[in-house]
Amino acid sequence: MITDDSPPPPRDGDVEAAEGTSLTAARGLLLAVPVLWATYNPALRFIYDSPPSPSPAELTSVRMLAATVPFTPVFLSIARDAASYTKSTMTRDRVADDDGDGESRGGRDVRLLLRAGAELGVLNFLGTACQAWGLEQTTATRAGFLLSTINVAVPVFAAAGLGGAGAPPVTRPAWAACALALVGVLITDAPNVSFDASLVGVGGDGFNGGDLGVLLGAACYAVFTVRLGKWAREYDGPEDLAAVKLAVMFACCCAWVLVDQAAYGSGVGGEWPNGGPWGSVLWAGGFDAGVWAAVVYSAVGPGALANLLQMKGQRIVPAAEAQVIFATTPVFNAAISVAFLGEAAGGHTLLGGAVIVFASVLPLIAERFGDAEKSS
Repeated sequence: MITDDSPPPPRDGDVEAAEGTSLTAARGLLLAVPVLWATYNPALRFIYDSPPSPSPAELTSVRMLAATVPFTPVFLSIARDAASYTKSTMTRDRVADDDGDGESRGGRDVRLLLRAGAELGVLNFLGTACQAWGLEQTTATRAGFLLSTINVAVPVFAAAGLGGAGAPPVTRPAWAACALALVGVLITDAPNVSFDASLVGVGGDGFNGGDLGVLLGAACYAVFTVRLGKWAREYDGPEDLAAVKLAVMFACCCAWVLVDQAAYGSGVGGEWPNGGPWGSVLWAGGFDAGVWAAVVYSAVGPGALANLLQMKGQRIVPAAEAQVIFATTPVFNAAISVAFLGEAAGGHTLLGGAVIVFASVLPLIAERFGDAEKSS
């Protein structure tokens, strides 16, 4: 339980945080997250470019299932703790252990874990589903432009108190860094964005339902980032949180598949994909080994591993600063595209990337400058 006088995140040179992770190390963990995320789109593009392709609901469900497999020992341990606690008592008076810390066993509070994992899983799923639904009705360029609002939404939601009691305040360097990151993203996307009537909503097709879906997805992702910081501080076990969150997402994705099938069966969703009910290429032998490798990688790399690193890093790094680090994803995406896909990086990409990189280190520069002033 986090009280109102919880200490702020550690600064470099202070005593290391839980599990020996310093603020610098936590930033390093979070920096690996956008690197992994940057490999997600190329992997999915490879999957969808290999006909026949699965529906988004089916592919996401299989990815979530594959992402949960590495956490099997964690699930078994949680199940043992839950069973042991259920047998020992059915009242709150018996929750405390010998140290009286109010947890079910050995630092694991199963009820808190399930509540946190359920909230994070639903938020992450809603963001994924809204984005996928929106992309069916709007362009990838408009979607990328609208998703960049996350860089502003995260500090706004954090300042509004969604980070819970004890959350560190959003500092002025963090606000400035988030604004700079947004500018950098817009510069990077500038060659792909046409500020005509179709974008601003005057004439043309205007602002449509797909754009709204992408904006809702961005809002869900932003709330997820802020709330993850709260739960990562309150629950000491990032592996547990990552496992339960993925399990909840898998359950939501299964429901998504059922809704899809029901829509096709009723005629609302159009014709059956791939020839009929449950005719997915995922379980009909339509994928070769290379495509399956891409599916598994997209689940384990930018999925499970990135999720775990984010849980660990955001135990220490405030949500607003973490979002600035996540904003470097387009930079790594461009680097991967140049290195492995043979694409060229234009001047807008290089300039926008430089602005984003500077924004990501701005909080660290401000912190060092503040330390230097105090010591002088």
